[in-house]
Amino acid sequence: MLADEDRPPGPDRPPVDEAVIDQLASITDGQGDSVLGELLNAFLSAVPERLDTLDLAVAGGDAEAVAEQAHALTGSAASFGAVGMADLCRELRVVAVRGDMDGATHLVRELQAEFLRVRSWLADFRSRP
Repeated sequence: MLADEDRPPGPDRPPVDEAVIDQLASITDGQGDSVLGELLNAFLSAVPERLDTLDLAVAGGDAEAVAEQAHALTGSAASFGAVGMADLCRELRVVAVRGDMDGATHLVRELQAEFLRVRSWLADFRSRP
C-alpha cells in the first residue's frame, strides 16, 4: 500500500493532510486562542492571486516567473497540508525550468482544480462541531 505522500493527487486522496491542520490548530495567540482561522484565511485569500499570476506568466511565456511562483506556492501548500497542490507545484516548477509552457499550462489547470478541492475540504473542516 502506498503512503499518502506517494499517491498522486486525485479524488481518492484527501486534498489536505488533517494532521498538519491539527498541528496548526495548536498554535495560539497571546490569549491562548488558536490562530488557525487567521492562518487559513491568509492561505485561502493568497492562493487565488498566485494562481492568477501563474496564469498570466504561462500566457506570457514567462517560464522564469512560472518557476518562481510555483516554488513559492509549494511552500504555502505544504505548510497547510495541501500535499497534492504541493506536488503539482513541484512538477510545475520542473516543467517551467525546462521551458515546457504547454506542460505548464496543463499543470496550472490541474493546480486550479486541486485548489478547489482543498478549499472545499477546508470549508468542510471549519464547519465541523
